[in-house]
Amino acid sequence: MSPHLPTSPAPDAALAEQARDWIAWLAAGELSDARMQAFEDWLAQPGHRRAFEYERQVWRSLGPRPASAPASALRRRPRHLRWAMAAAAVVALLVVWPDAWLRLQADYRSQQFVQDVRLPDGSRAVLDADSAIAVHFDAHARQVELLRGRAWFEVTADAQRRFSVSAGNGVVEDISTAFTVERQGHGAQAGVGQGQVRVASPVDGGWTYLRAGQRASYGSHRGVQRLPDVATDGIGSWRRGELLLEQASVAEAIQRLGRYRSGPTWVRGDLSSLPPVSAALRIDRPEQALDTLAATAGLRVTRWPLGVAIVHQ
Repeated sequence: MSPHLPTSPAPDAALAEQARDWIAWLAAGELSDARMQAFEDWLAQPGHRRAFEYERQVWRSLGPRPASAPASALRRRPRHLRWAMAAAAVVALLVVWPDAWLRLQADYRSQQFVQDVRLPDGSRAVLDADSAIAVHFDAHARQVELLRGRAWFEVTADAQRRFSVSAGNGVVEDISTAFTVERQGHGAQAGVGQGQVRVASPVDGGWTYLRAGQRASYGSHRGVQRLPDVATDGIGSWRRGELLLEQASVAEAIQRLGRYRSGPTWVRGDLSSLPPVSAALRIDRPEQALDTLAATAGLRVTRWPLGVAIVHQ
C-alpha cells in the first residue's frame, strides 16, 4: 500500500539526488557486499537517513513530487522514467529487504499463496499469504513465533508440552483448540474456531480466556481487549480460499486483498469518504477480485510491469 506523501521538510537537491541514486541501485538488485557497505556508510552520515526515507516515501507514493521539492531535481529524468523507477524501487525496498530479514528468522514462510505446514509435533499450521513463523520446540515446550501476517493452528494434544504462539509483545496459548493469530504492528489479534485459548499481554498481565467464535486483540501499549463475537466459520475463512469483508473501509479491503497478488498494490488518493464494503472475495483469483472490489467502489485499477497495481479514482 502506498502511504501519503511525507510531511517532513524536503532534503536539499544534492542530497535528494544521492538518495534517489541509491534507490535506483537497490532496485537494480546488484547487492554486492562492497557496494552495500558503501551504502551503509553513506546512510550513517548526518541527515542522510532522513533524506533516504523521505525519497523512499516519495517513490512509494507513485504520485507527483511535493511542491516543496526543487523543480531542478526533476529535470534530469522524464516523468515516465520516474514512474518506472518508482515501481522498481519500491519492489526492491518492500520485497528484497524484508525477505532478507525473514530468511534469517523464519522456519516457514509463504509468498502470495496460502501454505499448509506440518509442524514437528504433528500439529498443523496454515499460513496466510505473506506470512512467516519460527518454530521453537524442545522437550519442555512448543513455541511458535508469528513473524509476519497470520496463521491458523490445529494443535495436536500433548499434556507435557503446552503449545503457544507469540506475536508482538503478547502470547496466545492453546488449551485444546484450533485458532488464528494475526500480527498487527507490535500487537496481534486472536480468534478461536474450535475449543479454547488464553491470551496474555505484559501491559495488563493475567490471562483472558476465549472460546469458539470469540476474539481479542492487544497492542504494544494496550492490554488484551475483547472483540465482538463472530460465527466460527468466519474465523480463518482465508484458509478456505475466501476473504470475508464486513463493513471494511475500501483502503483496508484493498490492502487485505493485495497480500494475495504477486506484485505490490497501492492506492492513490484519499478513499476515506467512500462507504465501507461488505463482500466475499475469492483469493485464488486475486486480479478478478481486485477488479470487482474497485468497480464496486467506483474506482479504477491501473496495472504496471512487475505486477504493480495502482487503485485510484
